[in-house]
Amino acid sequence: MSLSIRSASPADIPALRDMLVETWHATYDATLGVGKVDEIAATWHSIDKLTAELDEAEAHPAVNALLVATEAGRLVGSASAHRQADGPLELARLYIAPGRQGRGIGKALLAAVVARFPGARTARLEVEPRNAKAIAFYRQFGFDTVATGSACGGDTRAALEHLVMEAQLPLFLLRPACDSDAQDLFGLLSLCFAEYPGCYVDPHDDLPDLVKPGHWKERRGKDGQRLGGEFWVLEDACGRVCACVAEDYPETGEFSSEVASGSREENSTNSKTAELHRLYVRPDCRRRGIAARLVAHVEAAAREQSASRIVLWSDTRFSDAHRLYEKCGYLRHTSEPREVGDISRTWEYGFVKSLIGK
Repeated sequence: MSLSIRSASPADIPALRDMLVETWHATYDATLGVGKVDEIAATWHSIDKLTAELDEAEAHPAVNALLVATEAGRLVGSASAHRQADGPLELARLYIAPGRQGRGIGKALLAAVVARFPGARTARLEVEPRNAKAIAFYRQFGFDTVATGSACGGDTRAALEHLVMEAQLPLFLLRPACDSDAQDLFGLLSLCFAEYPGCYVDPHDDLPDLVKPGHWKERRGKDGQRLGGEFWVLEDACGRVCACVAEDYPETGEFSSEVASGSREENSTNSKTAELHRLYVRPDCRRRGIAARLVAHVEAAAREQSASRIVLWSDTRFSDAHRLYEKCGYLRHTSEPREVGDISRTWEYGFVKSLIGK
């Protein structure tokens, strides 16, 4: 079914109101109660309120936007935003009809409303703290919680608690890799390796996991057990892969003798070790905090798997990457580099970071 995203018109207001009320009841009845939702909807989603928002968007399109998404003529979603002077882009609304969620409409609406404000460098929004689904959606695009409040939208009467989340623009979508990303990934690594003389991309022997990145977690270690983990890619507004990272869980104790320092728990053969792999960022997307964001994402995933430390190996020539790892708290854990034996004649340094108490 074809999706259309456009500016709202006066004729959309009744259907917009109905969609917002339906979505609010489906989302918040269980946490706020039906009566509270009715009370808020009567104010925030009234015909008069929405009409006033539309009037502002039409009168001042440079600072206000009210968009709707339709499928087969039916209104299935809406996004609104505003920006004053040189401030952040304020995302006031992003809702998808309950029966149409999980189909990429939210992603498309978010991209469309952000595109209306090309000069913005930061996006900000408010979200109810128990709306886990919405919070997870925004985190995919790099939104982090920066504050909390007790009057969402400035409405002190409603007294609705909220989180304030912010992200740097442009937005990038973090998602699990799939096999169809292989071509983009080889292109990404080719661009990164081209910066270092003697580094080559060899899909046949050195990088077999990139041929089918969607099968990453099926890889097996020396003991024949699956390594697990995940391979993630970061997707730009055009749907192209602009960065990647992966992690897995090698055999217990494999790195124990190589850890230069740490607690008895970290060095125990019973402790779980995570390993970070494939951290690459397209050259034109660097200096935006993307690499640090991906490292933090892997560390969070490792903690969820009860890993006590995380290790990685990095080509001795990748000095910029080494500085990033050290800034993120990683320590060199091998006195001498190891030889990989690949077409690029790679030698690697090892790094380690404790996850205990972090």
